[in-house]
Amino acid sequence: MQRRPVILIMTSSGEIGGAAQTLAEAVRAEGTHNVVVLEESRYGVKTPGGLLDGVIAAIDEHRLLKSRGEEGEKKAERSKLKGTTRRVANAVKRYAPEIVLTVTPYAQAVFAEAKHKAGFAVPSVHIVTAFTLPKGDYVTAQANAYIVENADVKNDLSVNGVPSRHVMIMGLPYDIRKVTPIEIEAGKQDLGLPKTPTIFVSSAGGRETREILGLIADQGDIVNVVCCVNDVKELPALRARADGAETASNVVLATRKDLFDEYMLMSDVVVTRYDASVIYKCFRAGKPVIAYGLTETERGNIEYLVSQDLVMQAKNDIDIVALIYKLISGDLASHYGENGVKRTELYSLQNMANYLTAYISM
Repeated sequence: MQRRPVILIMTSSGEIGGAAQTLAEAVRAEGTHNVVVLEESRYGVKTPGGLLDGVIAAIDEHRLLKSRGEEGEKKAERSKLKGTTRRVANAVKRYAPEIVLTVTPYAQAVFAEAKHKAGFAVPSVHIVTAFTLPKGDYVTAQANAYIVENADVKNDLSVNGVPSRHVMIMGLPYDIRKVTPIEIEAGKQDLGLPKTPTIFVSSAGGRETREILGLIADQGDIVNVVCCVNDVKELPALRARADGAETASNVVLATRKDLFDEYMLMSDVVVTRYDASVIYKCFRAGKPVIAYGLTETERGNIEYLVSQDLVMQAKNDIDIVALIYKLISGDLASHYGENGVKRTELYSLQNMANYLTAYISM
């Protein structure tokens, strides 16, 4: 039997929203290629776990920049990379991939270093899983091709020396099913949610989530709130805050990750710390988004989306409540929902998978 060609997907601790596995499933569904996902645990040094997604996303950028910083830091980082790049080279030799797809800046930097050291010629495609190009010396270890969400990222890459023909605008590698108003009504009933507007809080954990949960729950019977809990260690503190609200019965703390998307689909407004995967899914589902950022990178992405009339930005906790009332009291929710759908309707995971399986080095 003839061996199917292989696509090797490299990821690292900074991956957002399960991009590697989502893309692997999309490529496998095409039936033409085998897919191997190379986690950082299989090629890199051990990194801290349990960190917030936003913090983790910043780690990759810092590690990438550090490897090109002051000469002393550079040598130290490259010394750590020595075993890492050897393991990547061994994986390339073992799986003989047609292309290597990287879904974080750090994974791309490590692959580029391994490629340089080992001298193999396998092309790489890098996905920028953000709405703006990360700042810094990002394109030094250039991929052969890039997949980006929008034309502005493509232009920024071109300014940094990447030929525009090597950059494909194909959206982001996240998807969610579409639901009708009738399905939302039935879904709310199945999940035990009241008929009042549902506010979905994508929890980043920590103080800000407790405060946001409390502020929304304190609005009483006007709204109900679903807060997804990624780390069960946060549950007691969140429960205590919910129990102290005016109407604790209007609060759902969801711990089953397989139901997070379902709760989001049944919601009327989504409140989230910047997370490209959550925001992009909301665009596809037509959900209005209130987003806040704690880092410069997060705020930069949100400000870009605000300039495109795609999300509402909360600059502090109190802003969130005011923006919720704006969205549930008029036509603004429909306005933002429609803008999000228009933003994403031309892109699909299937098209992205087709591009990867048909890729020929340019």
